[in-house]
Amino acid sequence: MATDGPPKLAASELNYYYGDLQALRDVSLEVQNNDLLTIMGPTGSGKTTLLRAINRLNDLLPRTRMTGRVTLDGLDLYDPGADPAEVRRRIGMVFALPIPLPMSVYDNVAYGPRLHGVTRKSQLDETVEKGLRDAILWDEVKDRLADSALRLSGGQQQRLSIARVLAVEPEVILLDEPTSGLDPISTLRIEELLKQLRERYTIVLVTHNPQQAARVGDRVAFFYLGELVEFGPSQRVFTRPRDRRTEDYISGRFG
Repeated sequence: MATDGPPKLAASELNYYYGDLQALRDVSLEVQNNDLLTIMGPTGSGKTTLLRAINRLNDLLPRTRMTGRVTLDGLDLYDPGADPAEVRRRIGMVFALPIPLPMSVYDNVAYGPRLHGVTRKSQLDETVEKGLRDAILWDEVKDRLADSALRLSGGQQQRLSIARVLAVEPEVILLDEPTSGLDPISTLRIEELLKQLRERYTIVLVTHNPQQAARVGDRVAFFYLGELVEFGPSQRVFTRPRDRRTEDYISGRFG
């Protein structure tokens, strides 16, 4: 677990609206450098909205608005001078369903670096191999780099998605229920991968599974109906929750 200090990532009094619907209500939390924060809660609790607000993906949706602040290393990500594309490079996002590009395994990982101006083949080769190794996928695909990524298994495609994010050297990785469609073995591989990646990255993982949150998170946040109900060290939240709603959720009384 990361030690306390200036937060790597923070939300302060964050409210988010889709038209007239308020999806987040006065959310404030901090994520320390090299922390692995898990965010849990039932469907419709605002978990994905928070990730998309951090990554500025909601900028692409009509009739959305936000109040409050989101900062990375103290810098306001919604400052008029902030470049949304650079925000999304520094804060990468992996979605629930893997979405490999309809191209080769190699080109999937090289796609981001090429967009950012990397053209030398030797540099691309090094970046692709490093990304696949970091995603614990290299040994499985090193002889299949020219094959279509669509031919990989679901678990492999999800790790490829992670490799694609890592290839642009982010500082923070956001994952929105990345194991929701995977079998138990693939889920375990992703969880082990996240434990390794947190040595070098700050990670925020959204999950609908309290058991997964307990297994992998340094800290955990519980959201309900857009409200941050509870936030703290995982062991404390799961053994001594301070809010009855948290206790009811982790015990399976609702979800």
